[in-house]
Amino acid sequence: MNHYILTNAIVTDGFTFLHNNCDIEIKDNRIVKIGEGLARNNIKCMDLGGRLVLPGLVNPHHHLYSALATGIGPLGPINNFTQKLEQLWWPLDRSLNTESIYCSAMNGLIQSVRYGVTTIVDHHASMNAVNGSLDIIKKAYNEVGVKGLLCYEISDRMGEDALQEQIDENIEFWNANKDNPNIKGLMGLHANFTLSEKSMKKIAEQKPGELPIHIHCAEDGADKDYCQKLGYAGAVDRLNEFGLLSRESLLVHCIHLSEKDYALLDKIKPNVISNPESNANNNVGMMDINKIKKYVLGTDGMTGNVLGTMRSHFLQRHGNIKDPMNILLKNIADMMRGYFPDITQLQEGSLADLAVTNYRPVTGINLDNLFYHLMFGVQGKEMYMTISEGQIIFSDNTIHSVDEKQLNKEISTAAKKLHETYYA
Repeated sequence: MNHYILTNAIVTDGFTFLHNNCDIEIKDNRIVKIGEGLARNNIKCMDLGGRLVLPGLVNPHHHLYSALATGIGPLGPINNFTQKLEQLWWPLDRSLNTESIYCSAMNGLIQSVRYGVTTIVDHHASMNAVNGSLDIIKKAYNEVGVKGLLCYEISDRMGEDALQEQIDENIEFWNANKDNPNIKGLMGLHANFTLSEKSMKKIAEQKPGELPIHIHCAEDGADKDYCQKLGYAGAVDRLNEFGLLSRESLLVHCIHLSEKDYALLDKIKPNVISNPESNANNNVGMMDINKIKKYVLGTDGMTGNVLGTMRSHFLQRHGNIKDPMNILLKNIADMMRGYFPDITQLQEGSLADLAVTNYRPVTGINLDNLFYHLMFGVQGKEMYMTISEGQIIFSDNTIHSVDEKQLNKEISTAAKKLHETYYA
């Protein structure tokens, strides 16, 4: 039985309460009580020394397959976004095999946990190792002890037979994990401009109606141009015309949109995920937050650091962000609750997913100034402790759910082989 009390903490759900000198009692995988001076009754206690405790964080768009890419350079000139895909990311994902898929996932998940992330939505690609790739990533999630949504990104770039294999990978994984409480599937699409009319029709015909899509949408102007040359108003319009757009859809980036695209977003209200650091790195522009008011932030493979990504977003926008705590916690809870009912809740009776920051405020903290403490106090640094469903999976600068020292040796070996394959 897992039963303990976290004591001497500042505890907040981000909206309804912020308690100083607070305790949290956790039993098995649930929060039993939150309050000051909880009865100890010989229960194990851990003093947090006045640190700030948040709900476990969520990353709604990640690319774990890129976690071993550090140090890799492009294979040719990069003068635009499409060339960056062709000269870097597509050769990388073609180089992945079962070993490097697993090690990439483990490396990315470990980094995420260190930053208080307990739920990760992954968008995977490994064009020469499609079949069973999502099960490999699922294994990594289970071993680290986190929740998430997984999908395989479908595109035309490996041919028609490969396209069917990619569709099958998504649908079979989704079917197999419908009743899994911690891992579920989505239908992954790369982007409009890498899917022909024939391919979109095939996807639309085979996709179960209740299976949501997860797609890069209008990230670069090339995506909008491609759709408009085919006679659509834009990237969102094309998805809608094929019957692929729903309230549950995950549309990533949404930068280069037409007025009809914006109107469809207002009407259907899919989940929109902005990725500020990736957008800056790829020089594709910024999403119009005056036209898209409800959105969340992902990392797009750049990092596992969700709070650091929010800090980048805040600074890029010169501090002009409406309802930032909604972006960080509420909107993402709305998005994920259909999959995981207790997501990003910090209340009695809910799952014990917690991010214990390594931050002890020395100035006054309350709900009104909490966001600024996160931006300028926590500063996107590694957590003191990360708890997933009551299990302390990170503390004392150590991942406890896996043998990190041994795993890092395996990851380093896999990374070396991956880089050799990439440059071969």
